[in-house]
Amino acid sequence: MDEKQIVAYADPWSVTAGDTLDVMVSCHSAGQYSAELVELICGDSRPHGTGFAEREVPAAFSGVHTGRFQALRPGSYAVLPDLPSLGKVSLCLYVYPTLLARDWQPVACGDGLILEIRNGHLGARLDDGSLQLSAKMHLNRWHQVLLTYDGSSGRLSVAQRQFALGIAERTTDWHQEAVTVNGRQLAACDWLLAAALVDGELKPGYNGRLESPRLVGDELSTDVAESLLDSQAVTHLALVGAWDFAQGIHTEQFPDVSPSSRHGWTMQMPARAVRGVRWNGSVQRWLDDPAQYGAIHFHEDDLVDAGWTPDFSWNVPGDLPSGVYAVKLTLGGSVDYVPFFVRPADKAARKAVAFLASTATYLAYANQRLSFAGGIMGDSRPKNPEDAYLLRHPELGYSLYEYHADGSGVHFSSRLRPVLNMKPRTTTWSFNADTNITNWLHGIEQPYDVITDEDLHREGAELLAGYQVVITGTHPEYHSTQMLDALESWLDSGGRLMYMGGNGFYWRIAYCPDNPAIIEVRRAEDGTRAWIAEPGEYYHQFTGEYGGLWRRLGRPPNRMVGVGFAAQGFDGGTYYRLQPGALDSRVEFIMQGVKDGEVIGDYGTQGGGAAGEEIDRLDESLGSPPHAICLASSENHRPGMLRVTEEIHMSQTDLQGPMVRADMVFFETPAGGAVFSTGSISYAGALAHDDFDNDIARITGNVLRRFLDETPFPYPGS
Repeated sequence: MDEKQIVAYADPWSVTAGDTLDVMVSCHSAGQYSAELVELICGDSRPHGTGFAEREVPAAFSGVHTGRFQALRPGSYAVLPDLPSLGKVSLCLYVYPTLLARDWQPVACGDGLILEIRNGHLGARLDDGSLQLSAKMHLNRWHQVLLTYDGSSGRLSVAQRQFALGIAERTTDWHQEAVTVNGRQLAACDWLLAAALVDGELKPGYNGRLESPRLVGDELSTDVAESLLDSQAVTHLALVGAWDFAQGIHTEQFPDVSPSSRHGWTMQMPARAVRGVRWNGSVQRWLDDPAQYGAIHFHEDDLVDAGWTPDFSWNVPGDLPSGVYAVKLTLGGSVDYVPFFVRPADKAARKAVAFLASTATYLAYANQRLSFAGGIMGDSRPKNPEDAYLLRHPELGYSLYEYHADGSGVHFSSRLRPVLNMKPRTTTWSFNADTNITNWLHGIEQPYDVITDEDLHREGAELLAGYQVVITGTHPEYHSTQMLDALESWLDSGGRLMYMGGNGFYWRIAYCPDNPAIIEVRRAEDGTRAWIAEPGEYYHQFTGEYGGLWRRLGRPPNRMVGVGFAAQGFDGGTYYRLQPGALDSRVEFIMQGVKDGEVIGDYGTQGGGAAGEEIDRLDESLGSPPHAICLASSENHRPGMLRVTEEIHMSQTDLQGPMVRADMVFFETPAGGAVFSTGSISYAGALAHDDFDNDIARITGNVLRRFLDETPFPYPGS
């Protein structure tokens, strides 16, 4: 499989008339590339799939551009700015390494003076001189660390002592070693934590936590350093700076609490709201005692902003219809699509139907390697050039389903980087699977607008005002509090929601308050998940909200859409069997024209059936409305379709049974609105079967037509 020669990303993902779209491009081979604008109708290019469809659209940027390479430089770090020239200096701080199997990791750096870890041993160097402690550091243990340097004598010293963890360990004595190097004055500069400047090049690469850095313009003894670290009221005659990571946890800034006020900031979003050296288990929420969360966790592979410069920018014209679009780039035989979404220009131009693009979920899965790297979706070879590129380029960053190099779960995902799996002609999951819905809307010639999760988070229910019908994607899994509040408010006012997927409204997320391109997840104690957050770290750093399942937060999806996550399995789909509810007069409009028989949806591009991958069921005990009607339920699932872990409270071997099913559900709301839920991710893959002449498409079309009718739905029993 040929490697991709061109990759790109666009900022922002959601635009409207008058907005500027910046397009950042990187080419691995020299030459010129062509760019054009296309509307994406269906991205499923598989031989057995729905069928790829795009439409070329005139755009000012269309034409030939000169290619160039733009590098990706992952790794988070912190900046301690504007430090003065120093003849003597001491740096003391707490260090908690989480990965020692590296030749070299920078801990701190200032004008060539580097505190570092080499092969598990703490050391330091300046210019051509260096030292390395003989005592090894230990993983996942807090160490007090002291670096001292005298520019007159050239004395360079490093000391460490390790804190005990549990009754079987003891806190060690200080271990200190020193060497003489060529002495010189350290120039005024910014100092770095978790990174170093080497020959003028920035090199992040530390894996672990740091806390309470104190910089003093003198040589300190270990006793004084210990006192400075233990005290939160930092005082010393020669104090240059003392930084408190327990303040500003929800931001990228942290204050200098010394009189110097040299306030610092982080880069590439290391994790905060993590347990520090003072955490004792007495609090679980960082807002209750921030001092116990005074650490920052850095990773060599953090990446939230590629930092590329635009190759071209484009002002969105006022006459461009709302829809799903992409910048299509071609370099030789390599093609890259950069999708984005165009919202309607103004409220007056809104259509009756809005497709809500699940951009938060697209971000959660951004650059996930689960489908070809031994994850929960199996172990198989890359299926397309995008998969192969992801496998060869870990510097693209990770999805929220993967682990950092040190084994900690990935908390953040960002759209400010190339996202290789949010494209057409890739695996039909998330974004590409959602094009089965836009393809259906085109196929039935239904006008619609496109809005996004990020828009919904920012604008709330006001974004939905005026829309008669909102249609979700196949897998709207991740939602912020603001997003759920907006949907519920709109439904309370009479909105009609078509939930066209499965495993929706499942995880709580938080958006970065300073940069909505970044989302955060804290996977708390329960749920079907790829990793679990560390004890005491279940609260989001961006908002202070408890993370985890909306079901465990008292807002199960059943309350809003009638169904909730029941099972997942990726070894093929199955059919629905009509239930007695399908004969209820309240849903007669849904069943119009449906062929006689009890089985529907025994076809489709997603595993051969309309019910599969991840499925949801009706459950009154979880809040499904008592008046909700179950029209159809799936059955005869394959062996891989297993019940969700949050419903298994003790060890058992039978993970299937009657609770493992997809339910197709309808119910009315008190304000004259209604909800229709399919209960399956695979559902949309059946819409185009037999050129939309099938029961699944007929049912869905019937629902849409009635939902577009402004006649209020009578509430049962009223």
